[in-house]
Amino acid sequence: MGLTITKSGPYFNGTNAPSNTTNMKFSQLRNTFRLNNTSGAISASELLRDIDVANSTDPIVPDATENSGIAANPINTASNWKVSQFQGAIKFYDVEQDASDTNANFNISALSEWNSNLGKSIKKKFTLRGTHTSTNTSIAAAQILSAAFNLTLEIHGNFYGAGGVGGTSSSLNGTNGGSALSINSGRVTVDIQPSGRIWGGGGGGEFGANGSQGSAGTCQKDTTVTACNTTPSCPPGQTLVSQSQGGCCALERFCWGPWQSFCGNNCVGYTQVGTCRQTVASLTPATVIGGNGGAGRGFNNFSGSLTGSAGPQGNCPTCADNTFTLQTGTGSCGGTGGTGGTGGEWGQNGSNTAAAGSGGLGGNAISGSGFTVVGNNTNTVKGAI
Repeated sequence: MGLTITKSGPYFNGTNAPSNTTNMKFSQLRNTFRLNNTSGAISASELLRDIDVANSTDPIVPDATENSGIAANPINTASNWKVSQFQGAIKFYDVEQDASDTNANFNISALSEWNSNLGKSIKKKFTLRGTHTSTNTSIAAAQILSAAFNLTLEIHGNFYGAGGVGGTSSSLNGTNGGSALSINSGRVTVDIQPSGRIWGGGGGGEFGANGSQGSAGTCQKDTTVTACNTTPSCPPGQTLVSQSQGGCCALERFCWGPWQSFCGNNCVGYTQVGTCRQTVASLTPATVIGGNGGAGRGFNNFSGSLTGSAGPQGNCPTCADNTFTLQTGTGSCGGTGGTGGTGGEWGQNGSNTAAAGSGGLGGNAISGSGFTVVGNNTNTVKGAI
């Protein structure tokens, strides 16, 4: 990681002017530390180390690790103020990041380069030029996890939050997009330059609605039965719906002439052919579910589709017994499952459908508390702040 530390100081230690280590004058202390008024007298009480982080926005002598030897306000008798305590003191603390840096879930507060000054009253500036990303909606692309005071984040680089996941059959709601930058608390100014990008992730689209319910139809089975010279009988549960006559099924022999020497046959019964019919209701077609919701825009979906999946075609009525035939024009097919909701663009909500859930919320550009933002517009910031 390429980070450069620049301090205003250290002073009175033989390096940066004023560099004298002895004979330090009040005028030198005034000109070095009371920068908003370098004329007139300055008292020792003005040169106490200011540890009031809650109220002090521009301390004359800031609290810093490098300034820990300077007596603090309120002063206690164990650490009487002395001019010599300013040897090695600093006024400002700056950190600058290389543009080539790329970080995932960048923990600003964990950087050793701060030398434990992040929560102290010294005015600090962190110039961020790199790219910071997240593929986890619960962790911001960059974050400050502890209270930071009198800190300016000068944003030249990119911060991309994670996109939410689309709803599914087991979880109808799209998930929320992730934050691009998270600030715990304190007093932080986020100064976004024209090249800066702080973009929260988009919310996932809601799962698609179920298709409409179809209706049962009529299933029919015809069976042919026969009987000789009588009405045929149908199997249990079937009804005779038609009958026709077939060929001869019963003959009677007769003879004539001398000594009955001539004989023939006479038909005395005909086959009766019947059609027996059984009708039952078909199975009611099962309702189909919708399609998955689309993923939200984020570093994990930087240029992919946001569109939800189409739902399956609806089911039609069918007969439980494959020896039956569904009668044309009876029953109705169910409707096609609804298409899943569209995932949200950077910082935008995922879309809702007619299902019982909702699309995920767009992720914040900046979440947390204790910060103010300047330089934000629709291009530099996407998502709530």
